[in-house]
Amino acid sequence: MKGCTKESPCFSWGRMSKRYPLYFPILLATFCGFLFPVSSILFMLWHDNQPLTWNTIIALHRVHYDLIIIWTAPLVLGLFGNFIGKFIALAKQQGDSLERRTAQLNTILDAAASAIITISKTGQVLSFNKAAEHIFGFNADEIIGKNVNLLMPSAIAMEHDAYLQRYLNDTASPRIIGKRREVEGQRKNGEVFPVLLRVNAVNMDGEPVFCGLIDDISETKLLQNQLGQAQKLEAIGQLASGIAHEINTPIQYIGDNLSALLDNFADISAYLQATDQLADPALKPQLDELADKYDLNFILEDSPKAIKQAQDGVERVAEIVKAMKSFSHVEQNQDKQTVNLHEALNSALTISRNSYKYIAEVETDFAADVGPIECYANELNQVFLNLIINAAHAIEEKQAGMGLIRVITRNLGDSVEVMIQDNGAGIAAAIQEKVFNLFFTTKAVGKGTGQGLSLAHSIVVEKHQGKLFFESSPERGTTFHIQLPVKLDA
Repeated sequence: MKGCTKESPCFSWGRMSKRYPLYFPILLATFCGFLFPVSSILFMLWHDNQPLTWNTIIALHRVHYDLIIIWTAPLVLGLFGNFIGKFIALAKQQGDSLERRTAQLNTILDAAASAIITISKTGQVLSFNKAAEHIFGFNADEIIGKNVNLLMPSAIAMEHDAYLQRYLNDTASPRIIGKRREVEGQRKNGEVFPVLLRVNAVNMDGEPVFCGLIDDISETKLLQNQLGQAQKLEAIGQLASGIAHEINTPIQYIGDNLSALLDNFADISAYLQATDQLADPALKPQLDELADKYDLNFILEDSPKAIKQAQDGVERVAEIVKAMKSFSHVEQNQDKQTVNLHEALNSALTISRNSYKYIAEVETDFAADVGPIECYANELNQVFLNLIINAAHAIEEKQAGMGLIRVITRNLGDSVEVMIQDNGAGIAAAIQEKVFNLFFTTKAVGKGTGQGLSLAHSIVVEKHQGKLFFESSPERGTTFHIQLPVKLDA
């Protein structure tokens, strides 16, 4: 057995109080009880001017029998101390239990992936867990005590207080209480984003309190839109590939027949010239009259031009068919492919020609040292298509006559850069940091979903480990830079 030391004493009040929680209250009460008879005896001896000896104390008890009753005070107070000690121990036990449960509850709330927010009947925020801080960008100290409207876009915030009052006045017809629905939230930086919200009403101390469970579904919506876009592109690709295949064969027939027709017409023209030279001069007037009657000279001059124009049209259709086949060609397993970047850009320009042909001229400046790159062709084609169409819309918005779209490529060593420039209306400085946000759009209702640039950013940055950024000046135009690695990481 170890001896007593300064560091490890034999007796410790702290250890005793923890091991015997009633020990201190009983001793304290008993000690206070002893003060009654002791102080009474001392007072009586002092009053009678007698010395403090055992004989005088015994004699004092013989005269004053009530001192014996007073000696019961330590016992009574000791029992009272025992009662108080038990009460304190029970209260402490319940307090510790409540504290543990509160700590556990707070830990669970802070560990929850969903934002959990409680508000009062007036809309004041009462609690704000860690997930809510992460999702909305506010610290709990910044938002608790303030109106929950701070977490909503202005259009929804304006109606929220009125909705609370309608619910409090008529709880029989709640529209969102207890139901899960998709709404919009607003972060501290002003970004509006989609959330799933479920609100439940509870009664605390006779007052209604509303608890909201909120999940940020921005990434889910983005993935859904990407999947939807991929499915649409796959369907369009299959349709375009089928149409291109079906058109290709008759176009080849038409092209071959036009070439043969042009050769045949040249032979006919040569034949007519030869017969004109061999004809009897006496018949010349009659032959000239017939030629005038049937516009032979016009036919001989115009028909080769018409056939040549038809051949140009067939070549144009063949070019479009080739672009459709190239644009829609994606491997079935959706794996990365090695593609010719310039062919992909030319295909995108051909496919989107209808969106810019009356609005802008197109110039290309393709660097000769840009070779094939590894990419996910389907998604990358969609990025090129979106940016070209956006450039056409920016020029149309400016309303300053024919504009110019330039598509430029450059070799950056381990990566390549594609620049799509326009001299359109440009992007206002106030909204430039928002253009890649999901669902953000400056277009009129029905003309834009706010998904194009967000999807383009996700495809270039996340899927291709590249960069997508822009330079823009109002009324001078915008240049989008797409930087892509030549070889994708495994």
